[in-house]
Amino acid sequence: MRALKLSRAFTLIEPGPVILVTTRDGSKNNVMTISWTMVLDFAPMLAITTGAWNYSFAALQKRECVIAIPTIDLLDTVVGIGTCSGADTDKFAKFNLTAVPGKLVNAPLIKECLANIECKVIDMVAKYNIVVLEA
Repeated sequence: MRALKLSRAFTLIEPGPVILVTTRDGSKNNVMTISWTMVLDFAPMLAITTGAWNYSFAALQKRECVIAIPTIDLLDTVVGIGTCSGADTDKFAKFNLTAVPGKLVNAPLIKECLANIECKVIDMVAKYNIVVLEA
């Protein structure tokens, strides 16, 4: 067994798959990569972590988003999305993603993803940077 720094050990127990979260701030679509996700109970609820340091966080104040589940074919795209900011980059254009209008929310679905889940933000736990979503 090898000793690890506590900060490194936490990365070994990330709770969920890497997902994409789309938002729309009124006129502009954005997408961010999220690796900290979890399903809550058996209700159609889940949680993600993000905070005010993230450009997309402000758009989550609109209380709507889409969870887009990428395939392995999108690996480079997912990494690329996570390394630039929507503040100065149109990520849909840069990564050749097709925005599909949502039926229940104003945030776009991503055509190239395996699945998309339209969500409403039902709670924000600021102390822990947790955003609770309901599908």
